[in-house]
Amino acid sequence: MDSLIPIVAITSSIGIPAVVIVIALYIWYKRKMARYNVIERAIESNVTPEVIEQLVATIGEEDSKKRTPPRQRNLIHGTILMALGLSFFILRFIIGGTEIAGMLATGAILTMLAIAKFIIAFFILKKDPEQS
Repeated sequence: MDSLIPIVAITSSIGIPAVVIVIALYIWYKRKMARYNVIERAIESNVTPEVIEQLVATIGEEDSKKRTPPRQRNLIHGTILMALGLSFFILRFIIGGTEIAGMLATGAILTMLAIAKFIIAFFILKKDPEQS
């Protein structure tokens, strides 16, 4: 009975994320195939080439609509990293003790990454206004 605990822990920690990734890829694949099926049916029904070109153009447009500007993306990532880093700092001081010094290092690394993201968002991307 005791040997089942590690087996269940390992399979669930690897299996659940794997299942989620497989489901996400399957849904993405089905959506992509549905778009191609619409174009295929349009070709079979002898529609004008202009309509087919518009349908093909919508495939690329849908992917580009989801992208966020680099400045906004860096601000979002920086905010998340800063929150994680500060939470590790605060958790370290609430729990106390020397055996969890790794939490302090993790918090410092995450906070430094957040500061780097903020620097990128505010100073580097500010030079090119078309990107923000």
